[in-house]
Amino acid sequence: MRTKIRELMVFLLAVCSTVALFADVESTGNLSMALHGDGIAQMIALVILVYVYRRVWLRRDLLPAGKRREQIGYGVISFLFTIAMVIGRGQEANADLKYGVFAVLLFVGYLPLFYVIVFFLGGKITDYVDRPVENGTASGITGWLFEKHVMSGAMLVVILCRLPYLIAFYPCSMSWDGGAQICDFYRLYDVGSFFNHHPPLVSFLYGATALYAQRWGIPNLGMFVIPLIQTCLSAFAVARVCVLFRELRVPYWIRWAGLAYYGLFTVWAIFDVTYIKDSLYWPLSLLYAVELVWCIVRPEQFFAGKKHLLRMLLYGVLMTQTRNNGIFVLLFTVPVLFIIVQRGKKGLYLGWAAAMFAVVFLLNNVLYPALGVVNLKVKEDTYCILFQQTAKYGQDYPEDVTAEERAFLNEMFDYEELVQVYNPQLADWVKNCLKICEATSADGTNSEFDEIKNEYFSVWFAQFIRHPLSYVNTFLECSYGYYYPEVRPYKEGNGFYEMDRNMFTEGMHQARQIDAFARFRFLLEQVSKMEYLPGVGLLYRCGFYTWCVVFAAGYLLIRRRYRETAAVLPAVVNILVCLISPVNTCIRYALPAMCLIPVLCAVIFRKDYKLSEMH
Repeated sequence: MRTKIRELMVFLLAVCSTVALFADVESTGNLSMALHGDGIAQMIALVILVYVYRRVWLRRDLLPAGKRREQIGYGVISFLFTIAMVIGRGQEANADLKYGVFAVLLFVGYLPLFYVIVFFLGGKITDYVDRPVENGTASGITGWLFEKHVMSGAMLVVILCRLPYLIAFYPCSMSWDGGAQICDFYRLYDVGSFFNHHPPLVSFLYGATALYAQRWGIPNLGMFVIPLIQTCLSAFAVARVCVLFRELRVPYWIRWAGLAYYGLFTVWAIFDVTYIKDSLYWPLSLLYAVELVWCIVRPEQFFAGKKHLLRMLLYGVLMTQTRNNGIFVLLFTVPVLFIIVQRGKKGLYLGWAAAMFAVVFLLNNVLYPALGVVNLKVKEDTYCILFQQTAKYGQDYPEDVTAEERAFLNEMFDYEELVQVYNPQLADWVKNCLKICEATSADGTNSEFDEIKNEYFSVWFAQFIRHPLSYVNTFLECSYGYYYPEVRPYKEGNGFYEMDRNMFTEGMHQARQIDAFARFRFLLEQVSKMEYLPGVGLLYRCGFYTWCVVFAAGYLLIRRRYRETAAVLPAVVNILVCLISPVNTCIRYALPAMCLIPVLCAVIFRKDYKLSEMH
């Protein structure tokens, strides 16, 4: 009787997993139609899952015999993946299927499926990592590229992969933010100042390039300088990763896969030829993370000669100057590294950290103001998630907004429009409802917003206390794309495959892409449609990389490789920033986490790792 019950449970779990995989929750609110199990593909999946689950829980011969620590650890990872899927499905679902009974059905279906996959994958990785190092060296192209000429070889490969984009999009592709930063620099010459809404260093770089390209009569050639700089920077960052691969004796198949990922993945290529600060930020984040890994796994080499410390200082400073949220990576990683660093080196490390923060402070508060950059007292983008919650609260509980709250909010926003235009995918709509903002500030510093922000926090908190679930639901609606891997990127999608933005549409600059290459550009844009292919498509999903980071952190913790777990911090910080960003599922916001996946693979699979270090 017990055997029959277990057989029945296995079958029911397989049915639930099949439903979870194929459920149609968007197009219908009808439960029977949402089950969507009446097809050949569904039947094949059910048969396979019954077979797999029987071997896992009845015959117990498919998964390796894991210790209790592994069972619990992989169970936690599977639970997190399951919650992410249930939340994501809930956000996309018809209102009648948003949560409730169907969410329970999805949970029951996903959890055993992810557990089997995660446990199997973790076991295979462990077997590979624990395998003795094979003697011998690589020969041929592998040895030449990954052992003898790593820096030059890797940079050459990346640049060759970028060459079609450099030619087709000559002189460049232009983004909204890139055009805005060029206009900032132009404003410096017109009125003697501009505001630090965007990182000033990038505004100086982009704006000076555009201005002098125009003045010197070489608009196209001059604008082409930025794609060249960005391409060389990303190629250099990838080469440093390949050097790390060599020093950690990472298996060659991972080295090839990593180089192919950086070289052939279309997102890196199109952003390299685009005027946008993210194209500078992701390689600098990658370079900083590489030095962080050196500090964690090779502390003797890291502190020998001070070159790694100087590099880390340089990359850390530049990282904060290319995106405003770069400072958060430092604030999280520097204290953790201080704890990890061996006692005799803590003083040196502390001095380096102090110097790095001092340089950042002097740049932002001394150098830039001296050059005409005006510091904003408040950057309204910081509060986008709060604005979204205020707008959604007005939709959910309009009768619960007090007269005093409504009066204040109507002074700060066009409140009626705020409630109507709420869009969980893009905060620009609610931000545009601000009456008191950077655009309306008398002195341009947004000091008026600074004066009322505490009162706004009081209103925001009072509404949160009354209906906290409204705020929670709004946060989920505005962020789920960063941990739900089945939603496509929003807004810019996979990159900027055009040039007509901001300053160029206004005729302020003569630079133009070559008409004869229009078909070539169209062809390269079609290559990015690989996002619709099975397997490859996951590379174009922001949520997939969050899963990779969670798995990497969980695996290292399960294996008691605690020091190395700190390597995930830059990716984790960037993911957390994405969760409160103005755009849900924006792939350019996710670039810093995406680029770190090969580095985390290097940490996990490094062959210089000694098993004795785990105990």
